[in-house]
Amino acid sequence: MNILFVFSDQQRHSSLGAYGNSVVQTPNLDRMAAEGMVCESMFSNHPLCSPFRAILLTGRYGWKNGVIDNEYEPFRDIPTLPGELKSAGFHTGHIGVWHLGVPPYPEEDRYGLDYLAAVAGVGGNYFDQRYHENETGPTLHEGWSPVVETDLAIRFMERHLEDRASDPFALFVSWRPPHWPYPQYPEEYGGYDPAEMDLPGNVPPQMADFARREIADYYGCCTGLDAQMGRLLEALDRLGLADDTLVCYSSDHGDHLSSHGYGKPMDGWMHPTMRASKATPYDESAHVPFLVRWPGVTPAGSRSAAYMGAIDIVPSLLGACGVALPEGLQGRDMSPVWRGQPAPPETDRTPGASDSVYLMNMGNGWPNRHAWVGRWRGVRTERYTYARWFGRERGPWLFDRQEDPLEMRNIFGTAAAQPAMEEMEARMHRWMEATGDPFEYGKRGPRGFLDVGQRWANPELWKDWGTA
Repeated sequence: MNILFVFSDQQRHSSLGAYGNSVVQTPNLDRMAAEGMVCESMFSNHPLCSPFRAILLTGRYGWKNGVIDNEYEPFRDIPTLPGELKSAGFHTGHIGVWHLGVPPYPEEDRYGLDYLAAVAGVGGNYFDQRYHENETGPTLHEGWSPVVETDLAIRFMERHLEDRASDPFALFVSWRPPHWPYPQYPEEYGGYDPAEMDLPGNVPPQMADFARREIADYYGCCTGLDAQMGRLLEALDRLGLADDTLVCYSSDHGDHLSSHGYGKPMDGWMHPTMRASKATPYDESAHVPFLVRWPGVTPAGSRSAAYMGAIDIVPSLLGACGVALPEGLQGRDMSPVWRGQPAPPETDRTPGASDSVYLMNMGNGWPNRHAWVGRWRGVRTERYTYARWFGRERGPWLFDRQEDPLEMRNIFGTAAAQPAMEEMEARMHRWMEATGDPFEYGKRGPRGFLDVGQRWANPELWKDWGTA
């Protein structure tokens, strides 16, 4: 069996038709959902770019994989998903945003990937980008980056059939949109009228017009990505691979899109604590889409409310392929859910995983190392969102999503919420203890970051940023 794992950047779960959005046009992903499963309760445990990618690579949280913020590279002495798959005979590849190191990428810097085509930089232009392919590059590829990356992905599959047809492949495709700047998409995918954009009630009225314009462009990006997903699915059909390929679609984290009054890191006119499009405990930040199409295995048109986190992806993909799980993984094999079976039982490493997920932000963040979203841990259940900050930078937060689904009324500290506060704090401590999280007691550097032995991906670039 092959794996095609596709994920976008900063796409919140509510931006697909399969999740009930009647405005955004995502027909290919909706068709994929109808042919497989919609996972309704998937969360990005650390809703920030590099930390999510390191969790996807290693199946371990940041204090175990070394990526506690965007500027770090994963440890080299732990197993990785592509490494384990490669050892099991898979042809492995990753195309698009890498965000876990700097070029060139010789074999020892690819973490088990046979082929890495990494876009150069992660800036604000998604046209005519340069790519490093393993040790070569950068090479200019003209056009919209998701189109280019889809071309490279199709070429990977075609060459796989030419050179290694008797082996399975595992290909990861990482698109940069709909991450801001939102207008960076081909005109043909636009046409959304800002006036027709529905806004959730947690967008402040004074930001409403601005938010509608942003969401219109955000949806343009989403529709453009959907068209590329259609090309990938068509290629699987054309190459005779569809029936033997497990296809997943997700994103690294969500986007506030002005909900709760948040702006962007570059919005210098805002207070630094409000310049966050992600990395908060809010639903808009942590709740991400996850679609699975596994022909002949996943029940078509099914939906699952089972709680899952990014931490579960590595054991689940390995489990789906029948590959032995290495020691040290911190999530569960949720592939039985994709088979239409009950979720596996909790383990000593995953207490409460049957009805909760562990959330976090490990570094203060950028652009202000002291005052961005801060260092927090959180727990999300069906009813409650709970989060607590280190050093009381803010919070704590407790939202009753049953009474307050938009998470607008923090009830922490109220008499009526005392039982829920105690329950959620106890849940959090169980997660901390089971995962070895040093949040409360770990060694910290002068800026308050946990010292877990992390290493800069590019020391020359980041040495003056105070990331310690």
